[in-house]
Amino acid sequence: MSKTELDNFITPEAVEWAYGRALMALDRREQHFADVGMRAANARDPKLLKVLELSAEAVVKMDENQRGRTRRFADKFAESVETSVTQLWREAYRLCDEGRPIQQFEWIYGAAALLCGYNI
Repeated sequence: MSKTELDNFITPEAVEWAYGRALMALDRREQHFADVGMRAANARDPKLLKVLELSAEAVVKMDENQRGRTRRFADKFAESVETSVTQLWREAYRLCDEGRPIQQFEWIYGAAALLCGYNI
């Protein structure tokens, strides 16, 4: 897939779907789902890195659309920060990009691997 194709394919809806599939796999204890993503992250697979980057951007966009104004004008700290999911995707991408993927993000890496077509 070229960059343009990935840009058109990695939509907020696609990321939400893949993350939902990852959470279902976690609930079902389907470790192979996370292992595929973790292997690609450890190998610094270029396609996985691009999908992680675009996915993190899509999640940030969703968060901004849903809570942006509330967050900008919040009186309480808890209302002013990004959602946990947004922070998790950003951090998973950052660490993978630095070549330091960690096991705690294996399900996010699995979701990204699903979007890459590595997971079924």
